[in-house]
Amino acid sequence: MTEHIEHEDDFDEEDPRIQLLESLADSMATLSEASDTPEGVSPVSSMFSSGDVDFASDAWMNQLAEIQGWLSLSDDLPLTGGIPFLQALIAEFELDPTDLLAPGAAYPPLSLRALERLNERVDISVRLQTQFLEELEAKGTSRATATQSWADAWSEIDASEEAVSPEPVTAKAAVWPIFQLTKKSPNLTPSYQRGDVWRNGDRQSLMESILRGVPLPSIILLRTGSSTPHEVVDGKQRLTAILRFVGKHPVAKQKVAEATARHSGKKFNEQGRLDDHGSRTLTDLFNSDYPAFRRAWKALEGYALNAKHESDYYFPFKLRTTGEGGLVGPLLEPLRGKYYTQIKGMEINVAGQQLTVEALFEDVVEYTIPVIEYTQATQAQIHEVFRLYNKQGVHLNAEEIRNAVYHEVELTRATLAAAGDADPNTNASEIAKSLAGVPNIGRLGEALKNYGFGDSRYKRTKVLAWVISVLVHDTAGKDLASTSRSIDQLLIAIQKDPSHPLAQSSRLTKLFLLLLRAVELHSSHDELWSDKFKDGGKGVKWQELQLVGSLVGISMALAASPDDIEDRIEASGDGIRTASERSADWKRPDKTQTRTQWNYIAKISKSLLELLGIDPAQAAQAVRQQFGSSGYDSLQRMLIKPKS
Repeated sequence: MTEHIEHEDDFDEEDPRIQLLESLADSMATLSEASDTPEGVSPVSSMFSSGDVDFASDAWMNQLAEIQGWLSLSDDLPLTGGIPFLQALIAEFELDPTDLLAPGAAYPPLSLRALERLNERVDISVRLQTQFLEELEAKGTSRATATQSWADAWSEIDASEEAVSPEPVTAKAAVWPIFQLTKKSPNLTPSYQRGDVWRNGDRQSLMESILRGVPLPSIILLRTGSSTPHEVVDGKQRLTAILRFVGKHPVAKQKVAEATARHSGKKFNEQGRLDDHGSRTLTDLFNSDYPAFRRAWKALEGYALNAKHESDYYFPFKLRTTGEGGLVGPLLEPLRGKYYTQIKGMEINVAGQQLTVEALFEDVVEYTIPVIEYTQATQAQIHEVFRLYNKQGVHLNAEEIRNAVYHEVELTRATLAAAGDADPNTNASEIAKSLAGVPNIGRLGEALKNYGFGDSRYKRTKVLAWVISVLVHDTAGKDLASTSRSIDQLLIAIQKDPSHPLAQSSRLTKLFLLLLRAVELHSSHDELWSDKFKDGGKGVKWQELQLVGSLVGISMALAASPDDIEDRIEASGDGIRTASERSADWKRPDKTQTRTQWNYIAKISKSLLELLGIDPAQAAQAVRQQFGSSGYDSLQRMLIKPKS
């Protein structure tokens, strides 16, 4: 490949430009080889090798244009090559005009910084291409589903590129024995955490892995003070499972303490049966003999503990009775189907050490768990480390990062709780006080669930946050960024300005009252929406773009004309249904580019308002008056002008 830049006489093998160009050529060639592509990404007309990529002429631009669909750029690169092509690249990466060098200064005429940004984008594209192809083949999923996963991955990557202050990170990495985690009684439910979403099989699988000595991923903790418990930033589901298994979950301990107090005069024998001469309390049984505790609970409380009770109370669970989890061999097979209290004294071999099960969980032993502990960390520092973790393979998604980084912003907490993704054992108004004034807020999360967005990784929160940002985020004349970055930019603006209208609890109450009514209107008039807006298969799942565009339109209509909105829907129902079925503007876009998606949402929301007989400008003004800002003008800026 060196011959392709032979005009640079002073280049040598260590020159960073040569290394970047070699990497670029290899990655571009890889992207050209795939015959299966996401929806909206055209396969290349003819694949090429790395040796075909010629950076000494405009040829490489044509090849980059061929594979640009894989790069998920915000807009199409021109097919003409030359200066317009290079200028489009510079604009795409938000670089300086000075990053475009004078012709002849270098081959290609891009600064080192510009080449690094391009190489990074192409390198990520190769990784996401591999993931797309693996999902399409190995999981037997549809192209639409694999495309959505691919687009979501790009959205998360684009969100992680938000610049943060390069402050020193006050954190330390260590390995802790399990007991060090359990004895600290960490706060498992900070405001940004979701509820316990693991199934029992997930918990059992984790415990079997520990008993076999399988290393676990890092737990991320935030130390909030010398006398306050650590907050669990990442690893809540793993810690919850461990605490439940060994009977140390704080909810379970509180539940048992309350029951023990209610029956303070009751004593039990070794078998867990009421005995006036017994010496054991209900708490004693819980800690030493859980099956006996279950019998005692039934005698005192009048009902037997079933799986749902134990899940709700965070009580211990059994290991699996089969060998599916790997509990095989003479030391591990006897553990199957048992509770922790039944196996504490049994010996196993973990990390090359012969020890009891009790020692594994309650002593200093060789088996440890990686822990990253933040001390006096700012939100920006946590954000930066999460961003680096994503690049290195941990892959927290955009919503998981956002809910940790911006949890101090009430809009973040309110969105999480309203979407139904927060801890179900915590009242929504305790998470965000603004929701105290929104009766039946739980219906909003239920409606989102009925649209087909389940409990997995904050999907409902993402959709609701997307609608909110489109509705109220004014970019002050700048183009909208990717979905995730647009949401983050709104939260950053609120975070930095205590006087921001959406920092006011009363405004947020009004916003979520509007959103709840809009979602109920939208979901109760299913006859308005084309079946093309939904995916088939098991159940019916709305496609994100169609849902966001139509929800924004209904929300704006409701803000502008709340008293007669039902009459308007009834009068315009046939027209809306026809538009959603047949209008070219309402047809799902083929491309997944940022501008294409915004263009689609802009067209749907505008068209819907007009079909309801509402002037979009007046609706935008109504939103602005009620919430301090409107995102409508920013959205309409993203309309793609027809090419002449």
